[in-house]
Amino acid sequence: MNDSSAQVLNKNVGRTKKLKSTTSFVIPYIVWMALFLVVPMGVLVFLAITTYDFSANSEVHFTLSNWDYVFNSSYAVNVFWPCVLRSFYVSFIVTVICLLIGYPVAFFMTKIKPKYRALIMIFLSLPLWCNQVLRIVSWRTIFEILGTNYNEYYLLNIIIAMVSMYMPFMILPIFTVLEKLDYRIIEASYDLGCSKLQSFLKVTLPLSLGGIVSGVIMTFLPSLTSFEVSDAISYNTVLLLGNLIHARFHGTGGYNIGSVFSIITIVFTVVGFILVLKVDKEGETLI
Repeated sequence: MNDSSAQVLNKNVGRTKKLKSTTSFVIPYIVWMALFLVVPMGVLVFLAITTYDFSANSEVHFTLSNWDYVFNSSYAVNVFWPCVLRSFYVSFIVTVICLLIGYPVAFFMTKIKPKYRALIMIFLSLPLWCNQVLRIVSWRTIFEILGTNYNEYYLLNIIIAMVSMYMPFMILPIFTVLEKLDYRIIEASYDLGCSKLQSFLKVTLPLSLGGIVSGVIMTFLPSLTSFEVSDAISYNTVLLLGNLIHARFHGTGGYNIGSVFSIITIVFTVVGFILVLKVDKEGETLI
C-alpha cells in the first residue's frame, strides 16, 4: 500500500470515528422524540379509530364512528364546525392586529441604538416570565374595572388578551430577519432612484417575508388552539376549538372524540410549519 492510499484510508477511518461519536449525541434526542412525540401521537391515533375508554377499561373495537360523529352528526353541524370557524375568525383578527403593530415595532428596533433595543426586548420578554394564567386573570380584572366584562364584549376581550400574549411571537421573528438584512442593498435602491416607500415595498418587505410568515404562523396557531384565555375571560361561555378539546379530555368518556379534535388541530399545525419552511428553509426565524 502506497502513502497516498494509506492517507485516504486514515481519513476514512477518522471520518467514521467522528460520525460514530456524533451519532451518540443524537440518541437522547431520538429517545425524547419517541417518548414525547411519537408515543402520544400513536395514542391519539389509536383512540381516534377505536372505542376504547381509559376510564372504563373497555374492550378495543376498531371503528370510524368517531370521525363520522365529528363530520356528520348534528353536534358537528351545530357545535364543532361553528366553533372551528369562530376560532379561525378570532385567530385571524389576532394575527392581523399583531402584524400591523409588530412589524413597525420590529422595524423600529433595527433603527435604534443597541441599549434602547435591549430595553424594548426586556419589555417584550418580561410578560413571558409570568405565569400565563396570572396574566389572563389580570386581564379579566382589568375588563371588570373597565366595565366591559359582559357577554357582548367577551369576544373583544378575548382578542385583546390574545394580542397582548402573542405579540412577542410576531415581533421577534420579524426582527430576527430585519436585523440580518444587508442595508447596502437598500442603499443601492436609493441610488437607483427609489424613494423610501418604494425601497420598503420592493426591497425590505420582500426580504423580510420569511420573518412575517414565521410570525404569522407562530401567532395564528397558538391563538387557534388556546382554551384558557376564552375559558377564563368569558367564564366558559365563548367556546373555541381549544375549549372543545379540553372539555373532552378533562372529563371522562370523551377521549376518542377529543383525539379526533386533536388530530385535526395537529393537521392545521403541520400545514402551518410547512408554509414556514417554504419561505424559511433553514428555519432561522423559528424561535
